[in-house]
Amino acid sequence: MVSQAAPTHERIIQTAPPRLMEGLLRPLRVFWRALRQNPVGLVGFSGLLCYALLITVGPLLVPFDNIVRLDQIAAPPGSRQVLLTRAEDAARYTTLESLAGRTVGYVRETGGEAFLRDYLRANPDAFQTEDTRWRSGRGVPDAMQALADGEIDALVVFSESVKRFIPHDPATPFTNLVVSNPALGAPHLLGTDTQGRDIFSHIVNGGSALIYTALLAGFFSSLIAVTLGSLAALIGGVVDNVLTSIANFVLTIPGFPLLVVLASLITLNNMVLLAALIGALSWPVLMRAVRSQVLSLRERDYVEAAVALNLGLPHIILREILPNMMSFVAINFIFAVTSAMYQQVGLIFLGMAPINDYTWGVMLYFGRTRGTLFSADSALMVLAPVLAIAFFQVSMVLFARAVEEMFDPRLRTAK
Repeated sequence: MVSQAAPTHERIIQTAPPRLMEGLLRPLRVFWRALRQNPVGLVGFSGLLCYALLITVGPLLVPFDNIVRLDQIAAPPGSRQVLLTRAEDAARYTTLESLAGRTVGYVRETGGEAFLRDYLRANPDAFQTEDTRWRSGRGVPDAMQALADGEIDALVVFSESVKRFIPHDPATPFTNLVVSNPALGAPHLLGTDTQGRDIFSHIVNGGSALIYTALLAGFFSSLIAVTLGSLAALIGGVVDNVLTSIANFVLTIPGFPLLVVLASLITLNNMVLLAALIGALSWPVLMRAVRSQVLSLRERDYVEAAVALNLGLPHIILREILPNMMSFVAINFIFAVTSAMYQQVGLIFLGMAPINDYTWGVMLYFGRTRGTLFSADSALMVLAPVLAIAFFQVSMVLFARAVEEMFDPRLRTAK
């Protein structure tokens, strides 16, 4: 008898994992099949997937640039570090490796100093260095003069400094200096900000806190709305009247001005508190909609059966009602996230939220306070986060539209 039972037990163990995986993968396959039939939704989903990679993998690939560089302030896109040499040495000195045993110059508190420091950390005995003081920008032409006089063999300098001090005019100084390597350093794809820091690195690293806070605020507002709306519809009576009156009262108060007032009274020192504050003011609209949905669903036979069996309010809400309006809640959650992002960006832009984390909203705040709107070269410090926020919102709205069409056959047949 034992010998016959053992194979049966082994077959159960062997077949259980495939069945479990099949149960997990089947909804994903159905979702993907429906998404492929909706090009607009597929675009939105692809955009959200890109943002997910941006806030998770992006910071690992592109570190946050927090080094102040006086020579790179408000530099245009594409600018980078270059290698400057005398004309007769241009063919020999094209890389830092070719300068082994020579003397390379740089100016303090500039990108050249940080660039050489990183290189010499990995190659400590590669060459000698000669530094020049910044001296309110006069250190750059002084270093170029030292290169022209033969005191140093090459100079690591910013490309915009070369354009400024070495124009194509034979009558100007430094006529014997040329750029031997115009692509020595990595380019600044979006230019630099008012402290000479790379804007692209800030875009990559500045979205995580903003998006996480918006998602958390959307979760809080949806949780409050679903809970209160379900209780109001199922219990009814005094509870329904009180909860509906509270929701109506909150709706009469302008949401964002109230949020600004509360932000001035409360120290928002972490994103959970900020998300909770936004969520606490954003639930009434969804709560009224959920109440209407539950009032309709409670008349269904399966809900009346659960009530007759006295299965309890938590079971009725979580097991009978919530699964049947999950699509409605999911769509409203997406719109709650978009609204929460706008609200927290507005708070940061007005200086009412902490600026400890360098987010896209903080970039807008500094862009406004430091006058980048009046500088064409540094305009991307404001435009880049605006576009990043806008594309995220568009992706959310397109995906919400796709989800709505998946769950509502009337929208699919109306096309």
